[in-house]
Amino acid sequence: MMKAKIVEDFIASRENSIPIIGAFGYGSGIFHQKGYSLQKKSMIDLIFVVQSSQKWHQENKKKNPQDYSLNAKLLLGNINIERISFLNGVSYLTHIPFEGYLFKYGVTSEATFLNQMKTWSSFFLPGRFQKPIRPFRTTNEINEAIFWNRKLALLVALYTLPPEKQTLKGLYSHLCSLSYRGDIRMLFVENPNKISNIVEAEFPLFEKIYGRNTSYFQTKEDGSICIFYDRVCQSLKDMLPSHLRQEIKRSSESTLLHSIEEKNKIESFTQPLLGLLTTGPVTSIKYVREKMLKKEKQLK
Repeated sequence: MMKAKIVEDFIASRENSIPIIGAFGYGSGIFHQKGYSLQKKSMIDLIFVVQSSQKWHQENKKKNPQDYSLNAKLLLGNINIERISFLNGVSYLTHIPFEGYLFKYGVTSEATFLNQMKTWSSFFLPGRFQKPIRPFRTTNEINEAIFWNRKLALLVALYTLPPEKQTLKGLYSHLCSLSYRGDIRMLFVENPNKISNIVEAEFPLFEKIYGRNTSYFQTKEDGSICIFYDRVCQSLKDMLPSHLRQEIKRSSESTLLHSIEEKNKIESFTQPLLGLLTTGPVTSIKYVREKMLKKEKQLK
C-alpha cells in the first residue's frame, strides 16, 4: 500500500463529528531527508486543523481511546489547551501504530491556526509551515494564511541575511533556520546538521515555495542573489506584527532575530511540558531517547 494512501486512511480513521478541515504531513516520514535511511520507516508527523480542538478530542477519545495516555484522557477534551496562554495552541499524540507505521499528530483549532499564521503570536506552528509540508486536506482560508506566513518569513530572511550567505541556498537555509533559533532541542536531541539536511534534500520544494526571482530578490547565474532592500523594508513595515515592527524602526537585524529567538526558546521549552501532560512520562522519555539515538547515528 502506498504511503500516501496509508496517511489518507489514518486521517479518515480519526474523523468524527468535528471535521478535520486541514491535514498536513511534514518531516522525514513524509519527505526524504539527508541522513535518513530509505529502508527505515520514520515516524509520520501530521498536523490536524479542526474547528474546535477541545470538542474534537472529546469525540476522538471515544472513537480512538488507544491514542491517549491516562494523562491525555484526563486533560484533552476537559481543559481548553488554547486558553492556557503560555502554551503553543497545539496538542500532540505520539507513537500511534497504524498499518505498520507509527504516527504522531498534533491538533489545533482553526481560529488558533489562522491567528498564529498571520500574527506570529506563537512561532511554533508558523515556523513549521515555513518549511515544505504535504497538504492532505486544506481550505482557501488556510492556504491564504500559510501564504501570508511564508511571505513574511521570506521578507524577514532577506532583511536579516548576512552578506556571506547571499546565495539562493544561503537564503533558504537562513529562512529554514528561523524556527530553530533558540530552540533548546537543538542543544540536546536534534542533529546540528538538521537545517542543511532539510534544505539539501528539499531544495526543489523550497524553490517552488519561495522562487528564484521575485519582486524582492533576483538570482544571478553564479547562484548569488541581489536583494531589493527598499521593497523588502517597505513590505516588512506593512506586514510585520506590531510586537516585531519596532525592531524594523530601529533598523536592527540582530534585534529582530533576537525577538524570534527568545520566542522559540520559550515555546521549545513549554511544548515538551505539554507533551508530558498529554502523552505521559513513559512515551515522552521514549520519544526523547529515540531522538537522541537518531542524532548519534546521523553524526557518525
